[in-house]
Amino acid sequence: MRWVGSFLIVALAVVPAPAQEGAGDAFLAVAEVERTMLEDARDRYDALARRMTDLRGEIELLRGALGEAVREREAPDFRRLNQLAEQLERAEAERSGLLLSERLLLDRIGQHLQRLELFEQEAEALQARQEGAEGLLSGTWELVLMPAGQRGTAALQQAGALVSGTYELEGGWSGSLQGTLVNRKVFLVRIDSKLGKSMELEGYLSSDGKRIRGSWLNYELAGGEGATGQWTAQRQTEPR
Repeated sequence: MRWVGSFLIVALAVVPAPAQEGAGDAFLAVAEVERTMLEDARDRYDALARRMTDLRGEIELLRGALGEAVREREAPDFRRLNQLAEQLERAEAERSGLLLSERLLLDRIGQHLQRLELFEQEAEALQARQEGAEGLLSGTWELVLMPAGQRGTAALQQAGALVSGTYELEGGWSGSLQGTLVNRKVFLVRIDSKLGKSMELEGYLSSDGKRIRGSWLNYELAGGEGATGQWTAQRQTEPR
């Protein structure tokens, strides 16, 4: 595990600082290289396993033939005995080498898996920190609640992963929004000025930070919506 950590430190040296744009993508690129190396190691293990299976059969045949030669009662062929013994010795030596290679290859696969997990975790952490620092949801958004097509606007502010704001919808509905943004997943609770806590909205922020698409679940039916549906949001202003 110490070697894995050292490899991660070396990889960090070639990745931009977390505050720089694209650092998460750089980690994902390193992870993709690691994934390719992992698949190559797996292919080599499959080939080694096939050879081990074939060799096991060869050894059994050689042992059977050697046993028959040893039990030959009439004029045993000593050259045949020596030949079979040497073939068996070589097969057993190859088997021992394959067992050692298998152990080393399994260790290599385990290291690839550990590094891959570390890189992916670091990429996710960088992305989360960048999203929190940039305040990707801060700004004004045009809302559409479907299937009724109810329209409105929301003014949001993001501090870290926490999101808050206000909204106005057609029909005279207004109130506040509270929620989170984690790994581009948006979760908001609608607190209406008349109905109180009335709706949950979940969705995903697009890669360019300009659109949100998701679903909503209504606590109350008095607001003119159904029990559940879809919603979209389009940015009006750039994040502050």
